[in-house]
Amino acid sequence: MSPPRLTGALRSFSTVSKQDNLTQDIYDLKLFRHYLHKQCLNYGLTWQKIVQFFTQHLEKKDQPVATLELRNILQAAKQIGYNCILYKRILYILYVQK
Repeated sequence: MSPPRLTGALRSFSTVSKQDNLTQDIYDLKLFRHYLHKQCLNYGLTWQKIVQFFTQHLEKKDQPVATLELRNILQAAKQIGYNCILYKRILYILYVQK
């Protein structure tokens, strides 16, 4: 029996390795991030809506607990990243509107 030909093996495994096209990958990543950013903006969540929800649905004695939970959400948003829209809104809520 003769050994397999090298050209046949090359044809079989030629699609295993990915072509290096880093510029296209970076462009795709930018498009994906832009799409996610637009999706986040469409939700329309504002601090005023959050405050209004808390004042309507929580009693005064429960509001400090809610503030503590918002601080926990802030910590989670910090771990996700500084460019997170939620992080920026929570920062504004907790530190600017005191």
